[in-house]
Amino acid sequence: MTRAKWIAGVVFALAVGVGAGWNYSQAAEKFTSDDYVAILQGYAEYVQGVDGIAGDCKGEHYANAFTNDGMMQAGPERLKNPLGGREAIIKMGTKKAPCTSSSRHIVTNPVVHSNGDGTARVSAYIMLFNQAANPPTLISHRATNDLWVKTPGGWKMKHRINSTIPSNTPFDKDAKWVNGAWVCANGCGY
Repeated sequence: MTRAKWIAGVVFALAVGVGAGWNYSQAAEKFTSDDYVAILQGYAEYVQGVDGIAGDCKGEHYANAFTNDGMMQAGPERLKNPLGGREAIIKMGTKKAPCTSSSRHIVTNPVVHSNGDGTARVSAYIMLFNQAANPPTLISHRATNDLWVKTPGGWKMKHRINSTIPSNTPFDKDAKWVNGAWVCANGCGY
């Protein structure tokens, strides 16, 4: 092999390696700090909606955290009977006037992992307090495992599993909405 061919081969290999590294870094940069903050903001809006602080009484604020085909599995009744679709989530979030409640949900320790495809998996704790008590008392401590998707309207929850600690429910990332029901390889965690 001549020296010119050897140098050409090294230059080619470096170009391919740098190009591959550049493509990898571009893919890794798809999930930005703005995306991270938008998901955290989504949680803040969600808990204000579920606690009735938004004041709409109709569950719209609560449902806005979800995609139109989003699924909610929270509490023993919903782990086995998932709630799916915007209208069902609005109904669940609808409150009688006055809209506020004495409960306050607090999302803590969120861990956000980008899936690299416009989705992110988030695990966090949710603590539910009765703020009317003096001092406020812890009502429930839960773990949540959520799938968020980036939509034209911002980041929205597609699938939420929320279970009381210590009986955390595994999340099936391959769950699919088929003919009005969720189909999961592992039985949707139950």
